[in-house]
Amino acid sequence: MKDRHLQLLIEKASDMFKRYGIKSLTMDDIARELGMSKKTIYRFVDNKADLVKMVMLDYLETERAHMEGILKTSKNSVDEMIQIADYFFNQMREFNAYALHDLKKYYPETWNIYNDYRFNFVLTRINDNLKSGIKQGVYRTNINSDILSKIYIGGIDILLNQELFPIKNYAFVTLYKEYLNYHLRGIVSDKGLKLLEQHNLFKS
Repeated sequence: MKDRHLQLLIEKASDMFKRYGIKSLTMDDIARELGMSKKTIYRFVDNKADLVKMVMLDYLETERAHMEGILKTSKNSVDEMIQIADYFFNQMREFNAYALHDLKKYYPETWNIYNDYRFNFVLTRINDNLKSGIKQGVYRTNINSDILSKIYIGGIDILLNQELFPIKNYAFVTLYKEYLNYHLRGIVSDKGLKLLEQHNLFKS
């Protein structure tokens, strides 16, 4: 169990990173928001990069647990993807896309942790979702789950491409919603399409 001061630090830093990005925030800003001295903060972390890493590890642990919970309760593969997307959209509601941009550019060690999670846990889950969906009849039978799962994961990097989608012009949650809608409508069967259209997730 984490020390309550450390958990508070992680939660507050995570909230601030999501709202303001990472690069623009200083340890002084975080200490001021917490009403905590920097000396106290440095009892738990060595520097800002260490704090960013802790925030990411905590976030991924929470997300993994939530996704595993969805796997146990979802009715079918379409429902599973909708529940995961709904969770993700709620998490991203006040998300500043500069946070991911900053992470990729300035914190490569933590970005690699995120990538390992994407290309291992998430990739496996998407591949399993595709295979299950084919068996359930909600996805088309002529799709290649290995190829499509990798396209899905790799596509996130396209959404982060600043030449294609500059942050000032595109909200990341909007980009991801369009991307997921594109992904699902490209793979669902007639049965799966009926299930997809029962949800309001992609309706404007």
